[in-house]
Amino acid sequence: MSNNQIDFQKISNDDMYRSIYENSPDLFRTININGEIINCNKSYFETLGYLKSEVIGKTIFDHTAEESLSQMRETFEEWKKGGCVSNSEIWLKKKNGDKFLALLSANNLFDKYGTLIGSNTSIRDITEIAAMKKEFKNLKRIRQEIMGELSVRVAHDLKNPLNVIKNSVQIIQFKKDYSVENHSNVLTRIEHAVIRMDHQINEVLEFVNPLPLDLQKNSLNKILENVIKESPIPEEFTVSVPTKDVVINCDQRKIEIVLRNLVLNAIQAMGENGALFITTDETESHVRILVTDTGPGIPHQLRFKIFDPLFTTRQIGTGLGLPICKTVIEQHRGSISFETELEKGTTFTISLPKSL
Repeated sequence: MSNNQIDFQKISNDDMYRSIYENSPDLFRTININGEIINCNKSYFETLGYLKSEVIGKTIFDHTAEESLSQMRETFEEWKKGGCVSNSEIWLKKKNGDKFLALLSANNLFDKYGTLIGSNTSIRDITEIAAMKKEFKNLKRIRQEIMGELSVRVAHDLKNPLNVIKNSVQIIQFKKDYSVENHSNVLTRIEHAVIRMDHQINEVLEFVNPLPLDLQKNSLNKILENVIKESPIPEEFTVSVPTKDVVINCDQRKIEIVLRNLVLNAIQAMGENGALFITTDETESHVRILVTDTGPGIPHQLRFKIFDPLFTTRQIGTGLGLPICKTVIEQHRGSISFETELEKGTTFTISLPKSL
């Protein structure tokens, strides 16, 4: 037999168990029937901040945090009646007073006559796991709150365009004159109402269940053309778009959602009239899209909130527009930022890689 081989026949079971006990990263302690600690491994006394000599002779209650003392007593009494302890969550305390949540499991020790004389207890620190569980529950609660508020907003916001459609149809039916020329204004109102509803529904879908990117080579000017065409821009507004085209590898539908949100936000910010400037510039690897309005600017106290889900200063709207913009642009490995000045306007800048 070579020096690197081990003759397991010469290793007793006691030696193997002792090695596992002493060298385990889990905390092990051995107690007698009275709950006194008669042995422990290095992980146990070092984790609790003691010397081994300070641990031996102490009881399991000496190392139990106050909030778990009653639970430990109940568990101990249950164990003495002959039942094993399995995965019991107990708060333990260290020598310096710090506490940690632990998972305890105990295997009974019997003498040669079959009498219960103590136990070997394995202990695992699950503080991080408990924190993750708490965070998950908190995130789940927050998501439920967001979805509840979102449902109320969407239901409220869709009622207005639905009423517009309903009233417009009633006007057409009342006049009984179905020529397009005589109802162009009514049909325009219906079209704008449908666009608004479609926009809000798409916002919710994109927020709740964002689809993977469908990357293709796309003309940026074509994307802007679609956005301007589908946006309810007042006749009094001045809109400037770039003449030079740029081709980028992107998800056309999602980039249109982003730019439509920015255009609609600019229009709503400017009120009755204003000017909207969309410009682009490019480097060898990236394209920048700048959307500038001549509105009132964003107040200082609101600037750090505008990308938060459900945050909005308007009576209508889901509050998902800018958070979706940020998510979509980051999906494209890009960035979105803004500069604003009170009474002068706001510029949103999108930076996108030309290829992914």
